[in-house]
Amino acid sequence: MNRRRFLACAIGAVLPPLAAGCDVTVSGGEDGFELPAAAEAVDGVEVWDLRERPTAAEVGIAGGDTAVFETRPSRPLELLLHGGARLRLPVRYIAFSAIGSADGSPVGVDLKTGTMPLEGTVDAYRSALEQLGLPTGGVEEFRVAAAEATGPERVESERVPGRFGELDLGVVARYGPRAQSGVVAVGGGWLGG
Repeated sequence: MNRRRFLACAIGAVLPPLAAGCDVTVSGGEDGFELPAAAEAVDGVEVWDLRERPTAAEVGIAGGDTAVFETRPSRPLELLLHGGARLRLPVRYIAFSAIGSADGSPVGVDLKTGTMPLEGTVDAYRSALEQLGLPTGGVEEFRVAAAEATGPERVESERVPGRFGELDLGVVARYGPRAQSGVVAVGGGWLGG
């Protein structure tokens, strides 16, 4: 997967869509957007069924190779994963990519929370890891490093990986001391894509 192009498409949801091949769906939050077949709204939560690898159409990729669903402000989103795992986070966007896929199936998924103060970032990071059954040993190390940071460089946790059927996901927390805000990102890809 060409991650750089995928990220350019995801950024295209925030900036005017400049990257060719991106299907971008952006909502202001209150007006909503039509969810593709792999997702449904359940009691105010956007639920994405990723227990099996979805098709491009099921995740909203039509006529291109990427679909991005973004809202401002964040919205509650839950991923249903193979083996009964679930992940619920307040997210700004979820994006799917089929870049480099031989058959057009999605090869990657990324989601990111909105910006939060340090303690909110730490809490969301710990929660994501616990929900996915992943080790939380690096959470305190990240919190201390972020709390002590004063320069322009952002602090980033180690990527904590997990495998859910054919889907390999990783969780990362990032904090910018100047902006005094952080995010939690979850992303990865389907094996054999």
